[in-house]
Amino acid sequence: MKKVLLLFILFSFQIIAAPLTPSDIDALKKEPERAAENIVASMNQTEKIGQLMMLDFRYWDIFRSPVPVPVININNDIKDIIYRYRLGGIVLFRENLINTPQTVKLINDIQSSRYRLPLFISTDQEGGYITRLRVGTEMPGNMALGATRDPDSARLTGEIHGSELSALGFNMNFGPVVDINNNQNNPVIGVRAYSDRKELTEILSAAYIRGIHQYGLITALKHFPGHGNVSADSHVALPVVTSDEKTWRQTELPPFIYALQHGADAVMTAHIIVPALDDTKIKTRDGSEAGTPATLSKPILTGILRKELHFQGLIITDAMDMKAITDNFDLNFAVEHALSAGADIILMPVKMWDEEAVKRLDNLYRYLDEQAQKNPELQQRIDESAKRVVLMKLNKAISGAPADPVKAQQIVASVQHKNQENKVSEQAVTIITNDGILPYQLKPENKILVISDEYPRNQLIKKHLNDIARETETRIHVTAQKIKTDKKTLSEKKISTMISGQDIILLVTYNLRERDTNAQFIINSANDAGIPLVVISSRDPYDIASLSNVKANIAIYGITGFDITNGQRNALETNIRSGLRTLFSGKNARPLNYPAGRLPADIKDPESGIILYPYGTGETYDKQD
Repeated sequence: MKKVLLLFILFSFQIIAAPLTPSDIDALKKEPERAAENIVASMNQTEKIGQLMMLDFRYWDIFRSPVPVPVININNDIKDIIYRYRLGGIVLFRENLINTPQTVKLINDIQSSRYRLPLFISTDQEGGYITRLRVGTEMPGNMALGATRDPDSARLTGEIHGSELSALGFNMNFGPVVDINNNQNNPVIGVRAYSDRKELTEILSAAYIRGIHQYGLITALKHFPGHGNVSADSHVALPVVTSDEKTWRQTELPPFIYALQHGADAVMTAHIIVPALDDTKIKTRDGSEAGTPATLSKPILTGILRKELHFQGLIITDAMDMKAITDNFDLNFAVEHALSAGADIILMPVKMWDEEAVKRLDNLYRYLDEQAQKNPELQQRIDESAKRVVLMKLNKAISGAPADPVKAQQIVASVQHKNQENKVSEQAVTIITNDGILPYQLKPENKILVISDEYPRNQLIKKHLNDIARETETRIHVTAQKIKTDKKTLSEKKISTMISGQDIILLVTYNLRERDTNAQFIINSANDAGIPLVVISSRDPYDIASLSNVKANIAIYGITGFDITNGQRNALETNIRSGLRTLFSGKNARPLNYPAGRLPADIKDPESGIILYPYGTGETYDKQD
């Protein structure tokens, strides 16, 4: 009877274009391998290629509108593209996700536009610096979790992300990041990594996967073979990793192996050149030669991931519209090479923002079909990848059933989730150094000077200082100054005037790279004037390496998220809230938060490489009865 039912559904699948229902999916997943083979055998080339494409629709008619209008409601043009090109997946960004009811409706409408198989609906909800939900529980980020040393907090982060994403209709999350941040000048990973230690990265990533899997989310590890030891950002350049193979196998590779052994479903590639793993050259669009990026490398994707590690899950490219690819390679050429190398899903080969993009997509489909007719190996790769995609959808029971907006509103950004978020971020705050300044005892009247390089950052800090004033029944008079802390623009007179009469100064730095900047001059002046000053390292914890004579410094592992693909920022309120609560004592001289975080990475002198503050550094306050 089971076989008859299966054959009936497959026959129906072949002759009608209606989407498969959840009950259809339930029947097919009883024999997933056979079902996947039969489904792919029934597909034409457009359907097969479509399953390998994951597109974004952040904007539409971008060149017809004076101001780009984000896609927050699906229109007929987009519905037609999803159906006509038999798409396998959609990735959504912050522009698309305004609030919970809108997000549920958008995803439900996207799923209802599909051809037959349900769509992968994905996003990047890493936590911390990279979060896509505008209304959602972000959690403090991977390096903050690294500072807690707590697998339960990592598991809880996965559970919260999983419950909220699944309630909205997502079925895939691009995470966790398992890159080892072994270059403190890395411009793209940083606090997105758990640590510069493989052991801590392994434990926390596995815990996160365990948590998110409770809600059926597909996980995609980032960014194979490891994006941590670079000094350039693949969004804007093509980085080269200079590590030798032995070092890579000892450092970057183990977290991927460990996470795969603990249930990770997919791996996302990195647009980086790793000569130690693949030293071949590849033609660029201008006719010159460059090293082969991992995304286009058969030795890396097929040789290491498939053959050596025996990985049978999905290989997903990082976004193919990043400049590491687009500045160097023709679109069709890059996609063909990624598929030939072993990739299963091509992420964002075309920015689907206008009608011209549709033409480029159509041309890509035609190109791949023509090349596959000439090259049996490419056709085999398309067939293999289509089967992997279908098999994942069956094994994970991706049904495309509509999400419930009422249920989603009860789950997403719930009071319980937000309280848990604050608890984890409070555990993560790390006091790197403290010369008797912290905790600062608030008086009935307090003058606090806040200095950072962004007005919104100052306003966010002011908001939470006002909350602290209410909690402690004190008055806090905040003066905020927007100053580029990494520049050399201030005179001694201006600094002296600015700090005069203040009780305490909060100097908020953000990824310092140079010495003798405004930040250092402010520190020197405050020390000379006898005014307590706290440096808040608001993103990476490494800022103190570019400073001297710092009497108090805390790391909060993120205050502002930034999406380099569109220049948008979002506030990480839980991080700054927890950081500020760590600074102050209220009634009975009790600190509002007892710090427990420890550095998850060494802080080194940027010139000599000498370790200034080792892994595990973190001061605490004595607990009071």
